[in-house]
Amino acid sequence: MAPAVVPSEEIRAAYLRLSRAWQMRDRAAIEDLLSFEPYVMSVGSDPREWWQGPDDHAAHLAHLEELPPYRQEIDPADVVAYACGDTGWAVGRVHLRFDTGADFVLRTTGVFVIERGHWRVVHWHNSIGVRNEEAIGVSLTTSIQRTERAVRDARPDVQTAAAPDGTVTLMFSDIESSTVLLERLGDTEFVRLLGWHDAIVRDAAGEHRGYIVKSRGDGFMIAFPSAAFALRCGSTIQQRLGGGYEGANVRVRIGLHAGEALRHSDDFYGRTVVIAARIADLALGGEMLASELVHELTRGLGTFRFGEPRTTHLKGLEGEFRVYPVDDSLLVDAP
Repeated sequence: MAPAVVPSEEIRAAYLRLSRAWQMRDRAAIEDLLSFEPYVMSVGSDPREWWQGPDDHAAHLAHLEELPPYRQEIDPADVVAYACGDTGWAVGRVHLRFDTGADFVLRTTGVFVIERGHWRVVHWHNSIGVRNEEAIGVSLTTSIQRTERAVRDARPDVQTAAAPDGTVTLMFSDIESSTVLLERLGDTEFVRLLGWHDAIVRDAAGEHRGYIVKSRGDGFMIAFPSAAFALRCGSTIQQRLGGGYEGANVRVRIGLHAGEALRHSDDFYGRTVVIAARIADLALGGEMLASELVHELTRGLGTFRFGEPRTTHLKGLEGEFRVYPVDDSLLVDAP
C-alpha cells in the first residue's frame, strides 16, 4: 500500500528553521538543512538564479553576504506542509522589507527528503508574484469576477440601497488564497470558516446600511447608500477578520466604487459594477482599495485616511484609473 499524504509538523518546523537561518545569515544552519546529493536544486526569483547540484551551493550562499540589510516577517500559521513517506513539501510566504526601500512578499516552496535521519531540502523555489495581466496579458477568473458576472446577468434591483439622488456605492470582496486555506483546513473545517466569514460580512453590512446584492462562495457584492457607510463597513470586516480563524490568517480583498444606479441601469451594470469588481481584484489580501470617485466623496469628512494613489488599467475598460488604498487606522465609529 502506498504511503498516505499527511500534514507534517516536522517539515513545517524545518521550513521555518531555514527561513530564520536566512534572516540570521547563519550559513552553518542553512547548510545543515540542505541536501548535498547531486539532485539538489534551487531556483531563485531572478531568472538567472538556477542552481543544480551541491557544487552550486557556494554561489547560492554568497547571497548571505551580498543581500542588503532587511527585516523578515513570516507568520508560522501561513506555512502549509505535507509528507508522503520519506518525501514532503512546504509552502509559505515571507514578507521582506529591505533598508533600500524594497518591500515585497516572497512566495517560497521547499521539497524535502529524509537523508541521514533528518529532513533536508532537495529543491527550493522563490518567486515574486506577478499579476496574470502583466505576465500573459489576460486576467484569469477569480471569485470576485464570478460574483460580478452573476450580478451583471441578473441585474438585481438595488434601489433599496440607493441614496435619494439614485447613487449607490458598491463593495466587492473575497478571501485571498482561499484554495490554500481549503488545503490546509480540509473540507469540513473550511466550510465552517466560510460560515464564520459569511456571518462577519453580513453583520458588518447590516450595521452600516449595506444591502447584500449577491454572494458566491467567499465572494460578496454589497451596495450602500453612501461611500462613507461602505468604507466603515469594509474597515469593520477587516478588523473582525484580523484575528484569523483557528490559527489561520484570513485576508480579504475589498474594492469600492460608486455610480448612479436608478436612471442609467445599462451604464451601471455595464461599467460601475465592472469597475468596482476590477478594483477589488487589484487589492492584496487585507487591503481595501477605493476608486477616485469614492476618494473624492469621502476625503473631506475627516474620518478616512488614504495612501498614495496608484494609476492602473482595468481589464475591458479604456483609459487609466486611479485607486487609493484605505488606511488601516480608519475610524469606523465616526458619525
